[in-house]
Amino acid sequence: MGHYRAAMRYSFIHKMISIPAIVFSAAVGTTVFASMQQQIDIFWQVMVGAMSVLAAVMTALQSTLGYQELAEKHRAAGANYNALGREMEFMFESGGANNFECLDNIRQRIDSLAKESPHIPKSVHGYMHKHGVSDEWVLQEKSEV
Repeated sequence: MGHYRAAMRYSFIHKMISIPAIVFSAAVGTTVFASMQQQIDIFWQVMVGAMSVLAAVMTALQSTLGYQELAEKHRAAGANYNALGREMEFMFESGGANNFECLDNIRQRIDSLAKESPHIPKSVHGYMHKHGVSDEWVLQEKSEV
């Protein structure tokens, strides 16, 4: 559940950086094109310059911080943990829980998955603890996305 929540968080941050960067870039381009037609007020020149710098900074942050890639890694980790959970449920229902070899295999896969999965941010853990997040919440969130 934490990986799905982290994926949503990083996707949101990515959008909060990329959408304004696109808007600022478009505004700067349009304003520069319009200013070639006529001389504009100094206030608007400063505003266009500030938006240009802000768009460049946001675009650099977007590519450097890699929030979209982090979101995808968390989505994949969440899906892998869910697949293991379903496999364990099937194993317990079919009586395979008494088989030490099956349990050891599951343990090894969980360990391997934990090593390759990205770290869940402390803020996500805090959110989940504070709100008592359950499996039903994840299914609801996934259907809304």
